[in-house]
Amino acid sequence: MEDTTAVVTIQISPANDDKYLALKTEVEGLCRSIEGMTVDSHSAVARITEDVNLAQKTGNQIEKLRKAYKDPLVQYGKQIDAAFKPLSEPIENARQVASKKIVGYNNIQRAEQARIADENARKAREAAELQQMINEENERIRQQQKVDTETGEITGPELIAPEPEPEYVAPPPVVQKATTELGSATEKMVPKFRLVDITKVPASHLLLNERTVKAVLSGGVREIPGLEIWEEADISFRAK
Repeated sequence: MEDTTAVVTIQISPANDDKYLALKTEVEGLCRSIEGMTVDSHSAVARITEDVNLAQKTGNQIEKLRKAYKDPLVQYGKQIDAAFKPLSEPIENARQVASKKIVGYNNIQRAEQARIADENARKAREAAELQQMINEENERIRQQQKVDTETGEITGPELIAPEPEPEYVAPPPVVQKATTELGSATEKMVPKFRLVDITKVPASHLLLNERTVKAVLSGGVREIPGLEIWEEADISFRAK
């Protein structure tokens, strides 16, 4: 069978690329010029602006060369990810299915624990109520009994025997950790939340939407409750 595997040569390091080296020299010269220039006149503003505009054009060339190196790698990486996705996704899905099944089983166990706890509590409550009735009845019986002062013999109706302790059912255990030769599965309770009333959420848990704030400031808004707003000078350069 004919091998149709494609061989692709991808440049990884630009360090020895003539285009890269030329751009590096140009960047170093422009940066030295801009950093060493004193702006003390209109003509100086024009000169430094010219250098920055040139630097921006150089930046465009740098970005073009950077993409020429990176884009093939990115595309190759996407192809690799796409090739392995059919293998990794089913495993992750299977893990989630197994997790749901274990949690489902434990939820059944927890529901049974709650039912048994309620049943045991009912038995204890009924036993306590019955014992209270027996105690009250025995108190009336004691008042009817007579004690012979010479023999100490008690005559009259007999006291009612105490109510035996009810039989309680042991609740079924929840599997918090299952250990096998290959590893283990551990259940832990993970806190979740949903928003109910944002007005009651402490300010420390709220995040300022800076994108929205910047958008309304760009639209001319200069007063927002709770924010201090001021203006600072900024220079916008545009290369022709």
